[in-house]
Parts: sequence; structure tokens; C-alpha cells
Amino acid sequence: MPRSLPSNVKAEITGHPPLPAVFSWMKQISGLDDYEMLRTFNNGVGMVLIVKSEVVDEAKALLREAGEDVVYDLGVLTERQGDEEQVEMKCSLA
Repeated sequence: MPRSLPSNVKAEITGHPPLPAVFSWMKQISGLDDYEMLRTFNNGVGMVLIVKSEVVDEAKALLREAGEDVVYDLGVLTERQGDEEQVEMKCSLA
């Protein structure tokens, strides 16, 4: 996700779908923390859409109409302050 964001924006990850078994295994044996896992792997998330908060429900409805059964809210974008991390985990990938 960090590669998708302008330098002045930070992602606050507040939810994540359950990790597929292969990513849980990779996390366990590699010792990578959640941030590095998100930075390096897709962790089973095939696509991320960044939409304005006022159209989230509409975007979800359109995705479901198009046949996407599994849609997750990953979090929100905020203004990045100084040298803050570009992705802040407010949940666990466990």
C-alpha cells in the first residue's frame, strides 16, 4: 500500500481479512511484522480501491453487483505528519 499513496498521506489500517494459510506461515517463519508483511506481500488482498468516504457504500454496492462477494473496509487515509510511518496498523494481520 505505501507505493500507492502520495508522500503526504498515511493509511490507517483498521481492518483486514483473515490471512490465507500461506501468508500466516510466511509471517511466522520470516519474523516479519505486520507493516513489513503489508509492504512486501498482498496478504490475500487482490485489489485495493481508494474512494472518498461519502461513496464507500455506493462502491461496495457496485462491486457486489459486479459479482464481488467479499468486500472489506481496510481503513482510512489521513494527512501524514512529518516523519510518521506511511501505514499505521490499528489491527493485527493474525
